[in-house]
Amino acid sequence: MGSALKTAVWGISLSACLAAPAAAQTEAQLRQAFEGQYVVVRMEMPATHKGVDLNPAREPSVDFAGYSARLREFGVAIREGDRVLVTAVRVKKKNIEFHLGGGGYGVWGDDSGSVYVPSADKSRREKDLEKRIKDERDPERRRRMKRELDDLKDDRRREDRDREAEKRYLEEQKKSEIADKRLDAGSRVNIWLPEERLAAGAPTPAELRRMLGSVIDFGGDGPRLTSTSRDLDRRDDDRRGPPPSSGSDADLRRGMTTDDVHDLLGKPVRSKAGKQGELATLTEWYEKGDRITEVTYAAGVVIKFSTSSK
Repeated sequence: MGSALKTAVWGISLSACLAAPAAAQTEAQLRQAFEGQYVVVRMEMPATHKGVDLNPAREPSVDFAGYSARLREFGVAIREGDRVLVTAVRVKKKNIEFHLGGGGYGVWGDDSGSVYVPSADKSRREKDLEKRIKDERDPERRRRMKRELDDLKDDRRREDRDREAEKRYLEEQKKSEIADKRLDAGSRVNIWLPEERLAAGAPTPAELRRMLGSVIDFGGDGPRLTSTSRDLDRRDDDRRGPPPSSGSDADLRRGMTTDDVHDLLGKPVRSKAGKQGELATLTEWYEKGDRITEVTYAAGVVIKFSTSSK
C-alpha cells in the first residue's frame, strides 16, 4: 500500500474514532455547563418526575394540557420565581432531561405508595375439619363439625376485614407522606427533539438555553427572587408595548388558572375560542380604566398575555 494511501486510510480511521463518542462528549459538555448552577423558573413546576414537556418545534412549545393535569394531580414542587439548583442533565434517545432540585419524585427507588397486608391464613383446626367432614358418616357429628368450621371461617373473614381496614389506613398515611416528599424532590423539564437530531449530537449549551428560555431564566444568580414573575412579565410587556403603570394586571403570570385570573381581573368583556396547532385555546379581554389586558389560555391555564392602552 502506498504511503499516501496509508496516510489517507489512517486519517479516515482517526476521524471515525473521534466522531464515534461525539454524543457522549456533548452530554458531558451540557452537564459541565449546567449542573451545579442556579436558575430561576418562569412557571410553576409539577411535583413529579414527569415534569414539564417542552417541544421547541411546536407553538406553544409547552404541552399545557399535560402540564395542567400534572399540577392538579401532583401539586407544585417549585414556585414561579424560585431560585433552584440544576442537579442533572441527561441526553436520552428522544429527549433531554433537565433536572431541577432533584428531578422530581417518582424515579426508581422512590416509594411507590403500595402497602402489602397479607390475608389471614387458615388455621390448622380449619384445615383439619375440612378433611374430616369429607370422611364423617355420622350426621350429628358432621353437623357439629360443619358449625365449628363455619365459625372458624367467619372468624377468618372478620380478621381479613380488619386487615383490609388497616391496609387502607396505612395507604392513606403513605399517600400523605409521599405528598410531602414530592414537594421536596424538585421537578424537571423534558425537551423533546427528533430522534435523528439527537442521534447526530445533542444541542450546544447555548442552543439548550434558547430552547428552555420560556421555562427557565438562566440569569438568576442571587437569593430567592420573590418578584421574578412580575419582572419577567414586565420584560415581555416591554417587547410588546408599554408596561402597565399600576394595578392588579401586573400580578398576572403564566400557569395561572382561569379562576385565578377572574379573581384578579374580574369577568372578561369578551372572549374567543381558537387553536394553536392541535391545542384548543381561549382568549379573553379584560378592561380596567384605560387599559385592556388580553389573556390566552390552554387547558385552563395562562400561556400568554399582554396589556395595552385603549
